[in-house]
Amino acid sequence: MERSLPHVLTRHTSGVLWRSLGGFAVIMMAAVVAVSWWSVRQTLERTADVVESLLGLYADPTGEPTTVAPAMLVDQLAGVGARFFITRRMTDGNAQRRAYFLTPQMPAREIAGISPNADNEEIAGALRAGLAGRQLNFAILHRARGSFDIFVALDRTPYLFAVGGLLVATVVLLPISVLVARRATRQLVQDSLAPVEQLRAEIAAITPAALQERVTTPTGWRETTEIADTVNGLIDQVDQAHRALAAFTADASHELRTPLTFVRAQAQWLLDRPRSAQDMREAVALMSDEAERMHRLVEQLLLLARGDNNDLETPESHVDVAAIVHEVAEVTTGLVAQRPIAVVTDIKEPLQVRGDAGQLRQILLNLASNAARYTDAGTIALRGRQVSTGIELDVADTGIGIAPAHVPRLFERFFRAESSRSRASGGAGLGLAIVRMLVDHHGGEITVSSEAGQGSCFTVRIPTA
Repeated sequence: MERSLPHVLTRHTSGVLWRSLGGFAVIMMAAVVAVSWWSVRQTLERTADVVESLLGLYADPTGEPTTVAPAMLVDQLAGVGARFFITRRMTDGNAQRRAYFLTPQMPAREIAGISPNADNEEIAGALRAGLAGRQLNFAILHRARGSFDIFVALDRTPYLFAVGGLLVATVVLLPISVLVARRATRQLVQDSLAPVEQLRAEIAAITPAALQERVTTPTGWRETTEIADTVNGLIDQVDQAHRALAAFTADASHELRTPLTFVRAQAQWLLDRPRSAQDMREAVALMSDEAERMHRLVEQLLLLARGDNNDLETPESHVDVAAIVHEVAEVTTGLVAQRPIAVVTDIKEPLQVRGDAGQLRQILLNLASNAARYTDAGTIALRGRQVSTGIELDVADTGIGIAPAHVPRLFERFFRAESSRSRASGGAGLGLAIVRMLVDHHGGEITVSSEAGQGSCFTVRIPTA
């Protein structure tokens, strides 16, 4: 089952938000921890500097470093305002190392339980144990100063509270932030897709019976407006094709109805009562002519249908167009044998092109027969020449010409510039439509120039490839 675009976008955005906000929170936590540790370290270093400087300044009256016990430094060191203690390696009666705990909150006293041979790590551990007994979390810095060892302790509780608070806020606020962003994203996506939904609804409302309707533009978004314009263009093409199909069906029905009606009338006339052999031969000959006319019409319709379905053979062979022109000229001469019309050719050989010989022959035959149909006297000229891009073929006549208003519609199916003349001569108005289709199939073009009463000239251009 396909998922909706808002659902997919919202889910994808939520994943991006989780990864980005989660990564940002981890980076912030690491930064806060690093800054906190750096701050604690700096504070410890500064306190150790102060304690070390006081010890260095303290001396007995002789100017020698003091030999008194560290307890005598309490008054001077108490103002430092930090928790620290000092040990001094000294020799008393028992040759022991003495450790004193000094802090502004309590008097100096010797730490019990310290081994005379205790090292600095053991002394720091004893200090941590003593401070932890007061439920405080301390960081300890050790620094050696002559015979003294300075241990400075700093309460990290405020820093830990800050880090813990940030962690709790992250854990609580991150899901809330993602949830709020998800809802905002869903609303944003829905608002953004509103023109698309409107476009879909308007397209769905355009039925075959309402092809005159169009999608509203602009839509408010450039992308959807472009889609709407494209859809409107497609609907225009469908509408034109629908109208052309309706006209084509009506014209084809009309063209077939006339000969069928005639054939049926002739058959009914023969069946009404016995007819003479002569009457029967004439009636059958007339029905044969109409059947032939219907056959040609059906063949033309089938050819056009094949062209519409791209079912024509692809032009792939080299064709001697000069031979085709001479052949068509002979056929045209037979068509106008009973009229004062001269059929002339003007061929600049060689005249070759890649194409389909049958289709090229039909193009020239249709144009030549069309010229013969509309020319009572004069000349029909078939000309051909090789050009840099391919070949050019002209079929010119000195017939009645074409009115300027009719030229744009010449290649429409079932269109006749002279209806009465075309119908009388058996034309159905499909010849030029077939010519245009076959020329297009060869990748070429066809143009016409005409002047009423002076004749017409159709020019076909077929490219080399």
